[in-house]
Amino acid sequence: MDNNEAIAFIKEREEKLGSRILYRTYSTWYGRIGKEKREYGVFLYSDGKVFIYEDFERTPQILGIPIKTRNKEKYEKLEVSFPAAAINEITRVTKRSAEISLYNGKDLSSPATLFDKALRAIVTKVVLDNGDVLFFELMDPKQFEKQAWEYKENS
Repeated sequence: MDNNEAIAFIKEREEKLGSRILYRTYSTWYGRIGKEKREYGVFLYSDGKVFIYEDFERTPQILGIPIKTRNKEKYEKLEVSFPAAAINEITRVTKRSAEISLYNGKDLSSPATLFDKALRAIVTKVVLDNGDVLFFELMDPKQFEKQAWEYKENS
């Protein structure tokens, strides 16, 4: 996606949302217990009231060259939102414990230790007041947490 396409995409999302996007980032890996998992991640954005994440159809590539797969699964667009006010908890956990939680269909994760943070892949766990547990591998997890708590407080 070049810069012009990115600007057009953001404008389109703002029109759909009916307000300006104040925060946006990519999550390179994503999962929601009992629902979906995206190995290739999602685009996450917010207008300060609601967080929205969505994915895009992705063509498998090797070194930037598209490859054909024999058993291509039918792509279904993912677009989910949740109010900032619905956030109950934001915790850093190991990616492995998040994957185990996704596989088992229940939250088996615990906060990452200093040892974990030094040696393991870490993801951000978000718990919503409806019981949903989401995992994001964010580019800047501290910035997401700061924005999320600020938006929740102002909701």
